Amino acid sequence: MKKFSFFFILIFLQFAQAQQFEVNYTAIVRKTLPDEVRQEFLKDNLREQLKQNEEPDPCQYQLLISDKESSFTYIEKISNNQDPNAAVIRVAPAGFGTTYKDLNNSTWRSNYNVYDKKYFSVDPLEKFDWKITKEKKEIMGFEVRKATAEDSTAVYTAWYAPKLAVSTGPATYWGLPGLILELEKSSKTMVYNEKYLAESIEIPKKKIKIIKPNQGTQIHANQIDDIFQEVNDRRNQMWNDAQAVDKD
Repeated sequence: MKKFSFFFILIFLQFAQAQQFEVNYTAIVRKTLPDEVRQEFLKDNLREQLKQNEEPDPCQYQLLISDKESSFTYIEKISNNQDPNAAVIRVAPAGFGTTYKDLNNSTWRSNYNVYDKKYFSVDPLEKFDWKITKEKKEIMGFEVRKATAEDSTAVYTAWYAPKLAVSTGPATYWGLPGLILELEKSSKTMVYNEKYLAESIEIPKKKIKIIKPNQGTQIHANQIDDIFQEVNDRRNQMWNDAQAVDKD
């Protein structure tokens, strides 16, 4: 892991008063598929494909912060998967677009593309009941402190840097007295774990431009799965109708 010199940290913190940061994160997902799905892979001797689905390649995001606004954007990269026909699910825990947070009014936004039709969501930010512990460690030369929270679905563990005085972090996570440099979510309902880890942090030389999704139809984030399902059902029905006409 990269580390900063003590001298650099001092200079960095002097400039950090501007509260503009560019932070790059790696996101890792680890999961176990349901037994019936795993057996289908194993029955067809697709052990490598099973591993690729349960241990997908890490993905990258970039967090841009300007005072109380931030945007967390997926960075596209070339897949390391050697078999283009393998049944591999691309996994991006914060989505393939941008998650925008505005701490001024405690809202967040995200953008979606459903078969080339654009949507964007606007929702209130979830408030995490963080419990700050005495545990400490270092990430990239910054002292970070551990905080935990939980809800009905998951347990969250965050490591935040008090000297980076912005109350935000990756994805929709926020609410601690410092920038979250590491965040882990462990599901209570399935074997699923996701982790965000900051790999680099810079203070931009120019004023950064925060990405704020606002194109397409406005929805709530919890509606997007139903929208995908409805469009898929409609496309499948059209395909079935076309097949029936061809048979006639």
